[in-house]
Amino acid sequence: MKTILVSLILIFLLAACDAPASPTAVPVLPTSSPIPNPQTITFTTPDGATMEGTLYESGDTAVIFSVMGNCKRGWEDMAELVAQNGITALTYQWRGCKNSGSIDEVEIQKFVDDLRGAIAFMREQGAKKIILVGASLGGCASAKLAVESNANGLIVLASPPEIPQWGFAVEAADINTNIPKLFITAENDDTVPASATRELFVLAAEPKEWQTYPGTAHGTDLFEEENGEEIQKQILEFIEAIATVP
Repeated sequence: MKTILVSLILIFLLAACDAPASPTAVPVLPTSSPIPNPQTITFTTPDGATMEGTLYESGDTAVIFSVMGNCKRGWEDMAELVAQNGITALTYQWRGCKNSGSIDEVEIQKFVDDLRGAIAFMREQGAKKIILVGASLGGCASAKLAVESNANGLIVLASPPEIPQWGFAVEAADINTNIPKLFITAENDDTVPASATRELFVLAAEPKEWQTYPGTAHGTDLFEEENGEEIQKQILEFIEAIATVP
């Protein structure tokens, strides 16, 4: 299994060289509320790096969306949808992501600290609840920090439990928390096998939900498939359920 995962992360890095940095068109569920004006913000990581993100400010529950390892933007439409429904959203990219769509293979390995910085920023903004949502590499970071950050919810799209060549692994203690957890993947994911995401799911404590969808799409690419709107709705309902708990 470790040999497979080593090959998988190499795919993440190689794919990043050709991945477009601009958002793809994704169907957004209709709401009656206007889209809050997104703000460009900066935050600092624990090791002193300055990061840039987009804040969709709407409520005192904050959802932090972390991107895939290929640096492809894929959460913007979901962030707008969340904000339309009265919940704050933050999107950002790893410090290792370049404007050209390429990747710095040393800087990308600091991805967990990047998310730590985003979490600290939202705490400083007064967020009372934080929900971590990540796809692929973003799901790895989100799972790793579920307990450490005292998160209120976790959503993982197509993420393995470890990246051996980076010395990274999600341990059971990292996700041994009774917060709601949702794991989503494609049945035949062409980058991270569903079985690898299933390993992460098994590692997590209850309560947790497992959902697969047809096809080979990886991570946020699922939004571009025929079930994209259904997945958006599932994620939104999961987030709203957490946000409305006193």
